[in-house]
Amino acid sequence: MLVGIMGAGKSAVLDGISFALFGTFPALERRRVRLEDLIRYSEETATVEVGVEWDGDLYRIERKIRKGKRAASSAEIFRDGSLIDSGTTAVTSYVEHLLGVDYDLFTRAIYSEQNNIDYFLNLDPRRRKEELDRLLGLDRFEQARANIVSVINRVESNRKALAERHDPGTVAEIRASLEKYGKELAGLGERLGKLAEENEKEVAVLKKSEGEFRAVKEQKEKFEVLEKELDRVTGMMEGLKGEIEPEVTEELCEKVKADMEKLGGELQQLERTNKSLETERSRLSKESGTIEAQLKEEKERAERIGKLEDALEALLAGKTAGEFRDGLAGLESEMLKLASEKKALETETAEIRELVGKIKPGMANCPLCDSALDEKGIEHVKKEKNALMEKNAKRAKEIEARIPGLKEEAESLKTKLKKTEFALDKKETYLKERRDVGKLEAEKKRLGGDLERVEKEIALNSENMDEKRRGFEKTSIKAERYAKTVERKRKLALLAEKEKELLDKREKTKYSGKDYEGARERLEGSRLRKQRLETDRNALEKQAEMTGRMAVELGKRLEEINKTEEEAVALSKLSEELKIYRNALLDTQISLRKNLIEAINAAMNEIWEIFYPYRNYGAVRLEVTEKDYLFEVHERGEWKALETVASGGERACAALTLRVALATVLTPNLSWLILDEPTHNLDREAVALLSETLQLKVPQVVRQTFVITHEEGLIGADFATSYRLKRSKETDGPTESEGI
Repeated sequence: MLVGIMGAGKSAVLDGISFALFGTFPALERRRVRLEDLIRYSEETATVEVGVEWDGDLYRIERKIRKGKRAASSAEIFRDGSLIDSGTTAVTSYVEHLLGVDYDLFTRAIYSEQNNIDYFLNLDPRRRKEELDRLLGLDRFEQARANIVSVINRVESNRKALAERHDPGTVAEIRASLEKYGKELAGLGERLGKLAEENEKEVAVLKKSEGEFRAVKEQKEKFEVLEKELDRVTGMMEGLKGEIEPEVTEELCEKVKADMEKLGGELQQLERTNKSLETERSRLSKESGTIEAQLKEEKERAERIGKLEDALEALLAGKTAGEFRDGLAGLESEMLKLASEKKALETETAEIRELVGKIKPGMANCPLCDSALDEKGIEHVKKEKNALMEKNAKRAKEIEARIPGLKEEAESLKTKLKKTEFALDKKETYLKERRDVGKLEAEKKRLGGDLERVEKEIALNSENMDEKRRGFEKTSIKAERYAKTVERKRKLALLAEKEKELLDKREKTKYSGKDYEGARERLEGSRLRKQRLETDRNALEKQAEMTGRMAVELGKRLEEINKTEEEAVALSKLSEELKIYRNALLDTQISLRKNLIEAINAAMNEIWEIFYPYRNYGAVRLEVTEKDYLFEVHERGEWKALETVASGGERACAALTLRVALATVLTPNLSWLILDEPTHNLDREAVALLSETLQLKVPQVVRQTFVITHEEGLIGADFATSYRLKRSKETDGPTESEGI
C-alpha cells in the first residue's frame, strides 16, 4: 500500500511501473504529458527500474529517458543479474510474452485509475455500454463496422461513375460498323458454305459410323462389366458365409436387444439416483466448508481481540484513555501558561529598555516616576532597571528550556492516545462481529452426520451401478454380434438374388469380336474423308482472315466499353459482399460479448462468495441489454438492480468483485490488481468493509494487489507492505518514502 497527501507522487509510482513494463502509461499514451515531461526540472536524464519475480527467476526492467532535440528512451531487461535483451520494442515484447499481458490488456483489466474502482456503477447507461465494450475490446468491432460503411460508400460512388461512362450512342455506332464488315465477309462465307454442305454429308456418314461403333463398343463394355460384377458378388458371398453364426436368428437377436434395453434403463435410474446423491453431498460439503470458514474466522477474530487487549494493556500501563486525555490537556495548559508568561516578560523588558534609553545625564526629573534626579540617582535607576531586565531574561530562558520538554511529552502522549483509540475502535468492531461458536459447532456436527450418511448411500449405489454396467456391457456386446450376424444373412440373400440377375443379363448380352472390328474400320475411313474436307475449309478461312481483322479491332473497342459495364456490375457485387461482411462483424461482436460476459459472471460469483460475508445476496451478475450493462444481485429468488437495493459497502464489494473478475478472466496468468484511490465517494462503513476485503479476502484470489490511498481508514489497515510518500511541494523537492 502507498499512502501520502495529494501530489506526493503516489500515482506516479504506478505510472512508473506501467512505463517500465510497457514503455508507456495512460497519461503518456493520451498525450496529456510528453516524454520529456517525465524528466525532473534541471535534470538531463531519468531512469525507471522495476523488479519482477516470475517462475523462480528475478527480472529487472530498466528504462532511461534522455533530453535532446527530441526526447528519446532506451530499455534493458535482466534475469538474475544477466542482460537478456535490450531496445524499447524488444523489451516490451519480451515482457508481454513473459507475463502473457500486453499494455492494452494491462490498462483495461488490471490498472484501476485514480478514483475509478466504482466507475462503471456510476456511469449513465450509454456511457457504461461504451466504456465496458472498450474494456472488453469490443469497441474495435464498432470501428471496423464504421470503416466498412465508409468503404461501401466509396465503392458505390465508383460504380456510379463507371455506369455513366457506358454511352449507348457510341455502342450503336460501333455495332453498325461491325455489320458492314460482316457483309464483306458474307462472300467468303458462301464459298465456305459449299464446303460445309459436303462436310455435312460426310458428318452424317461419320455419325452413322460412330453410332454403329458405339453400339458394338457398348455391348463389349457391358459384357466386361457384368463379368467383373459377377466376380465381385461371388467373392463377397464367400466372405459372408465364413462370418455367419448359423444358430443366431432374428428372434434371438430381438430378445438380447430387449434384455440390453432393460439393463440400460435400470442403469440410467441408478445414475440419476447417484447424481442426486452427488448433488446432496456437494451441498452438504459446501455448507460444512462455510461453517469451517466461520469457525476459523471466529478463532482468528478472538486472536485479534486478544492481541488488541495485550496492546492496550501495554499502551495504557494501568491508566485509562480519559487519564491520557486529562494529562494531555494539563500539558497543553501549562505550555500555554508559560508562553503567556514569556510574552509578558518580553513586553515588560522592551518597555524598560525603551524608558532606560530616555534617561540622560543632567536630567532634572526621572522619566519613569517624575521624581527629582541627580547623577547618583540616574545611576541607581539604571542599575535597578538593568537588574530587572536580567531577571526577566533569565526567567524567559528557563521557560524556553522547559517548553520543548513539555512539547515532546505532549507529542508522546498524543501518539499513545491515538494508538489507544484506534485499538479500542478496532476491538469494538471485532466484538460486534462475534458469532455463537456453540451453534456453529453443533451445525458442523449435524452436517458431518448427514455427509457420512450420503457417502454410504453413494458407495452402495456405485456398487450397484458397477454391477449393472458390467451386465449391460456384456449384453451390448452380444446384441451387437447377433445384430451383425442377422445383417450378414440379409446381405447374403440379397447377393444371391444379385448373382442370379447378373447371370441372366450376361446370357442375354450379344457380343461378337468380328462385328466390333468391322465397325471400327468403317469409322476410321469416314474420319479420313472428313479430315480432307476440313483442310480445304481452313484454306478459305485464311483468305477471310485479313478481312476479319478490322472487325476484330472494332470488336475489341466494343469489348472495352462493355468491360466498363462489367466493372460496374463487379463493384455492385462487391458492395453487396461488403454489406454481408458488415453484418458478420455485428454477429461476431454479439457472440464474443456473450462469451466474455458468461466468463466474467462465472468468475464474479466465485469471488462474490469470498468478498461478501452475508447471504442476503446469493449471487451477482452483469446483464447485457441493447443499450446498457446492468449490475444485478440475486435476492429471494429474483434478480434486482444493484443500485436500487445495495448499500455503499455492498456497492464497494460489487465494484471490487467486478475489478477482480476482469483481472482473473482477461489476465489469468498475471494475477495482479492495481487500485488508485479506491475509496472515492465511499462512506466510513464502506471504507472499513473495503479495508477488510483488501486485507483478508482479495489475497485468496489475487496474488499481488497495489493500493494507493490517503484515506485514514485504509492507512491503519494491516497490509503486508505499506509505504508513506512525502514531498516538499513548496521547494519542488523529490518524493521520499518510508515504511509504515
